Amino acid sequence: MISMIAPRLVTADCRSISVYEISKLGGFKRSMNFALRGIHTYPDHITIRSLKNPDSPPQVILIDKRSITYGLKTFFVCPRCQAKRAILYFDGLQAYCRVCADLRFASQRQRRRARLRIKAHKIRASLGDEKGKPGNLLPARQYLRSRKVYQRKIAALTAIERELFTKAHISEFRYRERDNKGRYLASEYGDVSDQFG
Repeated sequence: MISMIAPRLVTADCRSISVYEISKLGGFKRSMNFALRGIHTYPDHITIRSLKNPDSPPQVILIDKRSITYGLKTFFVCPRCQAKRAILYFDGLQAYCRVCADLRFASQRQRRRARLRIKAHKIRASLGDEKGKPGNLLPARQYLRSRKVYQRKIAALTAIERELFTKAHISEFRYRERDNKGRYLASEYGDVSDQFG
């Protein structure tokens, strides 16, 4: 019997609450009610009501404040693992951190080469070359762009594109003969598990 494992959800697909959004609106300085999101803030905790089931008791999430050079930095305390987090995600009924909700970032579903291409495109776009592809000529320094920043970005871009075009990260597969039923024939390389494992 073959078991089908469901793919992990991505953080972009889930509803989330962020410390940054609430603090920009002043939610931690005074008690505020965000009725459309079901969130009520207090100085030391927040409560989250379920929008689908308003009769259920609200979830209470504690807030931790850490003193930094220019004030206080606020964090949520994950109800499951008690870790300090800036963003909590809803897994249906409750809000948890990304690790407890078993979520992944969208980039974790992509292969390494795709991530490198995206990173190279972002650096090229920041240098003013939106349509440039990996392997094209390096973009010229923009007017009033700092030479130090430009050289740092060019160094990062060349390192990424060098890694894209080398075959160091591509595993090497050897061709093996098969019989009429599709089974591997014995070869001088040894067993399949020795070769690919």
